[in-house]
Amino acid sequence: MTKLVTKLKQKNYAKDILHTGRLGAFSTSAAKYTSSIDIDGRLLSAVVSVNAAHVIMLFEQGIIDQPIAGRLLRALKGIPPDLDMKTELEDVHMNVEDYLISELGKDTGGMLNLGKSRNDQVATALRIAVREQLILLGNSIVMIEKALLSQAARNAGSPMPGYTHLQRGQPVTVGHHLLAHFDSVNRDFSRLVDCYLRVNECPMGAGALASSGFNLDRERVAELLGFDSVLENSLDAVSSRDFATEVMYLCAQIMTDLSRLAEEIILWTTKEFSFSEISDKHASTSSMMPQKKNAIVPEIFRARTSQVIGDLVGAMGLLKALPLSYNLDLQELTRNMWSALDKTSSSVSVLAEVIDAMKFNTETLLAATSDDFLYATELAEYLVRKFKLPFREAHGRVGKLVKYCISKSKQFKDLSTEEILQILEVEISQKELGSITDPGKTLQRRSTTGSPNPKLVSASAKKRLLEIAKHERTLYSFQRGISESKKLLWSTADRIKKVGAAHGVRLSEGSSTEVKN
Repeated sequence: MTKLVTKLKQKNYAKDILHTGRLGAFSTSAAKYTSSIDIDGRLLSAVVSVNAAHVIMLFEQGIIDQPIAGRLLRALKGIPPDLDMKTELEDVHMNVEDYLISELGKDTGGMLNLGKSRNDQVATALRIAVREQLILLGNSIVMIEKALLSQAARNAGSPMPGYTHLQRGQPVTVGHHLLAHFDSVNRDFSRLVDCYLRVNECPMGAGALASSGFNLDRERVAELLGFDSVLENSLDAVSSRDFATEVMYLCAQIMTDLSRLAEEIILWTTKEFSFSEISDKHASTSSMMPQKKNAIVPEIFRARTSQVIGDLVGAMGLLKALPLSYNLDLQELTRNMWSALDKTSSSVSVLAEVIDAMKFNTETLLAATSDDFLYATELAEYLVRKFKLPFREAHGRVGKLVKYCISKSKQFKDLSTEEILQILEVEISQKELGSITDPGKTLQRRSTTGSPNPKLVSASAKKRLLEIAKHERTLYSFQRGISESKKLLWSTADRIKKVGAAHGVRLSEGSSTEVKN
């Protein structure tokens, strides 16, 4: 580097480029307090892309000439991914601009912010970063769906008690139970897709709040950055964060849905239930009690769920009283959003591992379905079918039978024919009772769509594999759109830089057509 260039950099380097005009020096403590540098590293790549797209658009619109555009684009591409950002410059946006001024001088670097504001820039960069996080979260959902389907297919015919109010109700199968969780999280994936489409709208060109007096091509910037559309109203574009709260709601809903499964895993792995065993890889023991095997991963999942819900509530509270348009309060909301996304993606991924490695104790589960009371509804329906009793009457008679059995510490199968006749007021043989209380036969009699019939469960599991394949194609299409926009952005930037190398002169406004072609 020549002495002349070094001197030029020193001359044009601004310690704080915001406090050289209207304001005096910024307090160090205030700068530290209001700075977002500690979380802005994850936005750097997106901010560079936003600036590059803006510069390309300014050039193509004839607002800046080619030499300036070429230098800006070259410097932007050269920004190191680990850029050392200064707290006194408040955020990543000012650090990027400061870097370009130090590299190119004010005459060139000072043109970077022409026609734009940190307000529209941060809103755009956030959406770019968030959509990539949503793809990662979508992949985590696919992971847990695969784990659930794998276990459901293996245990499609494994009977287990179904519960309401945490009281045993009717027999189902392990596969049927896990498919219920699959369907719940599958709706969450649909919410993610809808959320992605709303995130993928471009605020750039909105300026600070009222756009710009320059003739900006907002649609071109959106195209270069891979957005589906422009967020039209300039006030709304810079100040809306409903996309962020929607992301946090999505995270909270996913965590809430799966926290119910985490709770069940904790219950199932207790000695009291002994329905399943968690892998050693996902358990811990006591520092004092050597016999313990604690399901600590699901426990932490429950706790993280509360934290993600807290992120959402905090963000909504922050937004509820903000006037239009931009307020720096919105900067703090970003912390909630990253917290929710990070916790949710990591939690879903590790819970998928837990589910995939779990072992179900089929003998214990089968024994749990041997309780005749689990078939009380089946018996009541049998009375309706065979003896044409009104269901409410049948319900009452079976209820009396259950009460009698409890008083005598007996099961249905322990009763004599006379006892059954006296209470039910109809004659039912032990053979009939045996068929009614047989879990395999009872489950096979379930023919309604969505019932726990093992054959239907197996078919449902296979059908849901097609859903997963569809999800993977959707995520791939999102990722491909992002990748193609990056290629378009930087190939366009390279063409502009090459024009400069070939001509080395100021290009006329009409040259923009040549560059785009």
